Amino acid sequence: MPRTTDRFLDIRRDPHSGELLARGGDLEAHSILQRAGFVAVVRLHESYHRAPAGLTEADESRLATEP
Repeated sequence: MPRTTDRFLDIRRDPHSGELLARGGDLEAHSILQRAGFVAVVRLHESYHRAPAGLTEADESRLATEP
């Protein structure tokens, strides 16, 4: 039986903190995010990726949109 995967990835700026966050996706998407420079955040009930601290807003936008 084929395995179902979560291929949808949501990258957006958090309205409360202003951080650039990526949520969702499968293991391949997580690997690509980490190679692109995102930092993995693993908490008790959730996991997501965030842009590294210290980037300008222009650098964050480039990180989120360039292949």
